[in-house]
Amino acid sequence: MRQRDTAARGPASVEPLVWGGVVGPIVFVAVFLVLGAVRPGYEPLRHQVSYLSLGDGGWVQTASFLVTGVLVLAFATSLRRLLIGGVGATGIPVTVGFIGAGLVIAGLFPTMPAFGYPPGTPNAFPTDIPPSAYVHVAGAFAFFGGMIGAPLVTARRFRRTSDPGWARLSIAATIAVLIFFSASSADPSGRPFVPALAGLFQRLAIVAGLGWMAVFAGSIIGGRLR
Repeated sequence: MRQRDTAARGPASVEPLVWGGVVGPIVFVAVFLVLGAVRPGYEPLRHQVSYLSLGDGGWVQTASFLVTGVLVLAFATSLRRLLIGGVGATGIPVTVGFIGAGLVIAGLFPTMPAFGYPPGTPNAFPTDIPPSAYVHVAGAFAFFGGMIGAPLVTARRFRRTSDPGWARLSIAATIAVLIFFSASSADPSGRPFVPALAGLFQRLAIVAGLGWMAVFAGSIIGGRLR
């Protein structure tokens, strides 16, 4: 693979911030899987991850948003220094940065109670929407938009090199995030298109996007993307 289209350094010299792209996704997925399984009244198949920031113990999910966001932003910063020339030298760090920024915004501005969670909340989408909820949605779009854009730009970069397999993997990740995120999204009234499985589809989108990131960062650390 041509040097100008890859990371600039060998595995021994890769800067520590790259590890944020591995640790951040693992932490985030582990936290929402555990919390979703043990939180009373929470239905992982139905309720989206953001609802875990509400109610008793909601600070744990909030902390996960913030910590993971900072780790991903650190990874984006390292990519800006490691990628030299070629397609995506700017686009990849920027789109990864959107993922991290979206997580931080979602953590700072929580969603609102809805669809029966926390327990006692009416089982419907509320009519009175606080401004913080709109900011949270903006963060969510930055997060998922980044998870669609980052592997797509990465695929364009490596499609021009000797690693078409990585390009195909990145395209698959983009398609998976786009499909599952769309299935988990809401119509103009705020009601999920598939309400009974909105949580499941969102989790699949997150695992596809963050899983791609962890593999990408791990490949840089291991020297496989050169």
